[in-house]
Amino acid sequence: MRPNVVFCFHTNDHEYNMGIGFISAFLKQNGIDVGIVIYREIAGKQSDTPEDIARLIIEKRPTVAAFSVLTFNWHRMKRVIAHLRPQFDGLIVVGGYHAILAPEEVISFPGVDAVCTGEGEMPLKELAEHSIKGDQKNFPAITGMVFKGESASFEKRWLVENLAEYPYMDYDLFDSEGKTRFSEKYMGALSAAGIFSFPVITGRGCPYQCTYCCNSVLINAYGGVKRFLRKYDPASAVAHIKGAIKKYHPQFLEFLDETFTLNRTWVRDFCSLYKTEIGLPFSIMSRIDTVDDQTVAVLAESGLKVVFFGLESGDEAYRMHYLKRIMYDKTIKEGARLLKKYGIMIVTFNMFGMPFETKETIRKTHELNEAIQPDAAMPFIYQPFPGTQLSSLAYEHNMATPPPEDRWDYCTPSLDTPELPAAYVVEAVEEFRRRFTSPQVVQNLYHKLRNIVRQCNR
Repeated sequence: MRPNVVFCFHTNDHEYNMGIGFISAFLKQNGIDVGIVIYREIAGKQSDTPEDIARLIIEKRPTVAAFSVLTFNWHRMKRVIAHLRPQFDGLIVVGGYHAILAPEEVISFPGVDAVCTGEGEMPLKELAEHSIKGDQKNFPAITGMVFKGESASFEKRWLVENLAEYPYMDYDLFDSEGKTRFSEKYMGALSAAGIFSFPVITGRGCPYQCTYCCNSVLINAYGGVKRFLRKYDPASAVAHIKGAIKKYHPQFLEFLDETFTLNRTWVRDFCSLYKTEIGLPFSIMSRIDTVDDQTVAVLAESGLKVVFFGLESGDEAYRMHYLKRIMYDKTIKEGARLLKKYGIMIVTFNMFGMPFETKETIRKTHELNEAIQPDAAMPFIYQPFPGTQLSSLAYEHNMATPPPEDRWDYCTPSLDTPELPAAYVVEAVEEFRRRFTSPQVVQNLYHKLRNIVRQCNR
């Protein structure tokens, strides 16, 4: 009997799950069978049900059912586990961001056998190898895996320290899932534009400790920035990406690194190879304060077309004090000017309804976006993620209560204060959306991207 791990995750947006992709590649390399079931709730399409997902998992006959969860979708996965457990004799393990941020909550849920408290390659391999013994009472000691009823510390986490020693993401798992091929599935941020965009990454981790982001928790959990921030060398990154696109022939690449331009020397070396060996148009996520003229010029020459970056708050003082984003307005404006100078489109991320925010800070967020004129600006409503500094501040000052499970999203205010009523936040977000992400704005962006793809893929 061979161990068989079946992954499950929920999506109402992107199809690909990087964490599962990396773990799957490692498990397959070690002779472990892998399958996947995706719980989809995508606007305009028929949604799956928890009963459907539990049945599909059982049909794949796993020895381990592995759930990857976010705070937003943990309540949905609990329903799947509740349906699965009475019919399933194998092991149920939960990992992902919410499992790392709130492991005690996750392990206490009925039916969950184990929680993965960090990255999952080695912990899941060891659990899968144990699963074929059929013993659910005497678990081995596995670093990064805590079992129900165990007194082990949730602080013992595991992570990949040297990326070169582990395989790159497994795309085949997602290609084989369901009845449609990879290129026809709802994939990345550009899928709605009718573009087959492909997710790639050149490293793991982010060195910044923004107070609203779970990276601030992960940096401490994994032992500091030096251990948490990892990168492929430029040649390895290009080789991995080249192998994937040779097989799947995407039209556009989406780099999912959280701060792509962090190391300017690395960027220049990477772009030199990318331009000659790959050459597809691509997008990146980054911080606008990490770009300079030379770096942007090199990126543009190698095919960069879109940069997504967090503006978050347009109020400079609020941004620095409460969010710990030490970034001046003039820096943001200059970075945006540089990108436009080289014909690169920009999309900003913006948050509303944060602790100690006021109507004045919201007005400044509108104004800063007007000043830099992004091609689109995406609004989100703040949510108090477990363990983050900003959520602790909100709870300490009685400004927030944990949202009902089914209202964990970026569309519902978690705060409602006299200074900033929830109804005002909703109204401000709608006004912002009408200005910066109206159907006309979005379609104009998509039109530009489709033209780029047509020109580059002739």
